[in-house]
Amino acid sequence: MPLIINIVGIGRASGKTSLVEFLTKRLKQRDYRVSTVKHISEAFDTVNKDTWRHIDAGALTVVAATPNELISIKKVHNPSLEATLEEIPKNVDIILVEGFKRSKYPKVIVSRTLKDVETLMNDVKATFAISGSVAEKVHEKSIRGIPILKPDKLFIKVEDMIIQSIAKGLPGLNCGKCGTNSCEEFARTLLRVENSIDLCIPYQETRVILKVNDEQVYLSPFPANIIKNVVLGMISDLKGVDKAISQKISLEIKED
Repeated sequence: MPLIINIVGIGRASGKTSLVEFLTKRLKQRDYRVSTVKHISEAFDTVNKDTWRHIDAGALTVVAATPNELISIKKVHNPSLEATLEEIPKNVDIILVEGFKRSKYPKVIVSRTLKDVETLMNDVKATFAISGSVAEKVHEKSIRGIPILKPDKLFIKVEDMIIQSIAKGLPGLNCGKCGTNSCEEFARTLLRVENSIDLCIPYQETRVILKVNDEQVYLSPFPANIIKNVVLGMISDLKGVDKAISQKISLEIKED
């Protein structure tokens, strides 16, 4: 799962788009695969334009092809961020989301004034940095314990977060079997395409994958075998399950 970061601010002049643009360019220069999402408060498609007329006539999806673009338009009422993220390809390293300030993902507050920062901090959760032009104007290093970072410093922080997010999907054993000194160092080499995940022996040996809130938890052979045997034993007694083709099993537990 790629790293997802929300860039949030107050109003159109807060600097959100400029910061997304800056981070995207810097990340692209380092060969990271970047996708972006922009929350727009009004309809994107203009009334009486040809594509609008297609949708208005009842089409579920309209795909517009230009000489350099493919634009997909769906008629969805008040789409959530999660539904929006489903439209993003899975093979990216980071998704920068402009807006959606009430999401669960880590956030950067972008502002021109300390007053707007204070206002947002009363409403926005999971903030890890404050940036934008306010970082050039104030002498404070932090507000309520949240660091104020100029864009260059923020980029360094974001790059480290990408590496950490990839490292979380690795066993975390720092066994050295991949030829590096730690899983974090191995994650860095994966990002630079200097290594392949196939070199992580514990990862390749994993036959039971446990995810908690979409984050993989590495299992050593003993608990992995217990879970495997219990689940397969239960399935063997269920009607309507073809045991011969039960090679991939997914189990989701929802809290009450």
